[in-house]
Amino acid sequence: MPLGYRHVGVIGAMAEEVDRLHHHLEAESVTEHAGRVYRHGFLAGQRVTVVQSRIGKVAATLTAASLIRDHDVDAIVFTGLAGALHDHLSIGDVVVASELVQHDLAGPPEMFARGEIPLLGVVELAADESMSVAAVAAATEFLSDGLYSVVSPGQLAALDIGQPTVHVGQVATGDEFIEGSLKDIVRRRAPDAICVDMEGAAVAQACHELGGVPLCVIRAISDLSSGTASVDFPKFLDQLASHYSYEILSRMFTM
Repeated sequence: MPLGYRHVGVIGAMAEEVDRLHHHLEAESVTEHAGRVYRHGFLAGQRVTVVQSRIGKVAATLTAASLIRDHDVDAIVFTGLAGALHDHLSIGDVVVASELVQHDLAGPPEMFARGEIPLLGVVELAADESMSVAAVAAATEFLSDGLYSVVSPGQLAALDIGQPTVHVGQVATGDEFIEGSLKDIVRRRAPDAICVDMEGAAVAQACHELGGVPLCVIRAISDLSSGTASVDFPKFLDQLASHYSYEILSRMFTM
């Protein structure tokens, strides 16, 4: 148990984010439920269950709840892509979430603050500190030493990736792909967030409500949430997403 957890659930929203992970599982077995394929085994010595949740908050919440209740995981890692919100982020960077918020959650304003989960009195949901520390170390090692051994200079240049770096910060979640003018809307809604995704905070809420299960969210920046996001995102997804997920998690599980 390199991380100190008996059984870690690993979620990615899209197939490209998890396929390489289950290809490296040792002693793999498979179960299926509610249209999802749960792949059980060991990755870098850590017992894991790897699953593709599909995109969006509801899909991710259902998947996280199933991992916790049906597959008895005692920690969850969400791995995948995100769009940058802050100007200091570049394509290819990695964000490890410190806390997560739902930027599109807004109850009656006289009753709830923007992002406040109604009747829980919570806006920000914290990620697990010990797993986040391991994720930062793993991502730093991959970006400094491992990236250039698995991705060609031409691939990196095509995506305008120079020397990526690792960041720790707030992740904002919502059920809409963010590009163009939507980026400024999300910045106003979640001024402390440094990147935006479509699942992280929903999984955080499931973990919070189902017993405080530790969560780590690791996001590779695939686009700048700009007018070219819908072009940059699929390029990164197709060429680099599987490398980021596998290379970072396999290192993380041995630290």
